[in-house]
Amino acid sequence: MNLAIVHEWLNIYGGAERQLVEILGLYPQAELHALIHNKENLTGTPLENRKVKTSFLQKIPRVEHLYRGLLPLMPLAIESMDVRKYDVVLSISHAVAHGIKTHKNQIHISYVCTPMRYAWHLQDDYLHLHHLDKPLIGAAARLTLSLLRRWDRESASRADHLLAISHWTAQKIQQAWGRDSHVIYPPVDVDRFSPAKERGDFYLHVSRLVPYKMTAEIIRAFNELQLPLSIIGDGPEMPHLQKLAKDNVKLLGHQSDEVVTDLMNRAKGFIYMAVEDFGIAMVEAQAAGCPVIAYGKGGAAEIVQDGMSGLLFQEQTSRSLIEAVLQSERIKLNSKAAFENAARFSSKRFRDEFSNYMEAAINSSR
Repeated sequence: MNLAIVHEWLNIYGGAERQLVEILGLYPQAELHALIHNKENLTGTPLENRKVKTSFLQKIPRVEHLYRGLLPLMPLAIESMDVRKYDVVLSISHAVAHGIKTHKNQIHISYVCTPMRYAWHLQDDYLHLHHLDKPLIGAAARLTLSLLRRWDRESASRADHLLAISHWTAQKIQQAWGRDSHVIYPPVDVDRFSPAKERGDFYLHVSRLVPYKMTAEIIRAFNELQLPLSIIGDGPEMPHLQKLAKDNVKLLGHQSDEVVTDLMNRAKGFIYMAVEDFGIAMVEAQAAGCPVIAYGKGGAAEIVQDGMSGLLFQEQTSRSLIEAVLQSERIKLNSKAAFENAARFSSKRFRDEFSNYMEAAINSSR
């Protein structure tokens, strides 16, 4: 199979990149394309020596630091990438990759994490993060995002087959694009965890520190609870969170996979408050035998078995989180149930489902 895989940006090694590695394991002969490629940040990862064909955005100085602010250029960049020589094109999209241009003799399958979240449900967060929420520049930015939504909807028709990473994402695809999609949950390396027989007395939160992750509300809750909380992650909100946190809250910054694994194996509970399209960290925590206490919308509602492998609270507020943590202290959530639930999202399950779907989709298009 002459296959092109189109990724949006290869700038860090995160959840989407781990998913990409699993797919490349299934199709090692595939040629990889991305809008930008930061080799330095991928050193020591399975993508370290992978050859990548990039767009014209790669030529912009310091693009690895600027790319999120270049969202208005991304439709043009993805459409300029040439994949005409391939029989099959697989795009992995959470912004613009689904908009890659193909011809009628090609098969285009798009695995969608979400329709362009910056232009849809996270518009206000995007504007705030990039200081585009002032009156004059804000009006221009909102007009630009409106045009991006129109492009996003129109370009979605280019894919012959749509996959979604969750039923939540499938709903968003239907709302934004008016199309149906097939759900295949992403792969999670559940085998890397070894739950401790005796859990620690601390809670854990792992996340990039940006506004929509709601880390500030989590800290406010634990400031009041006066229970120990460790936070792993970095991002633009770090200075604000450092001022907000009391002595019982430890902001550990970015940590290696080994440190994350160790803390998840020992933590009393894993705290999450964002609305995620899926939420790999919540699966990882359960694989470590760490019950999850999370806001019950988005991927969390599909990942966490409420009352068994964790607790879901129904308001995205520090007060609702406080009540859920206190409830978890009373009912003693089951570490074994969390561990067993995580097996539903294993890498092996993903490889079987994904390869079977690809084969069926390609055969049906011939």
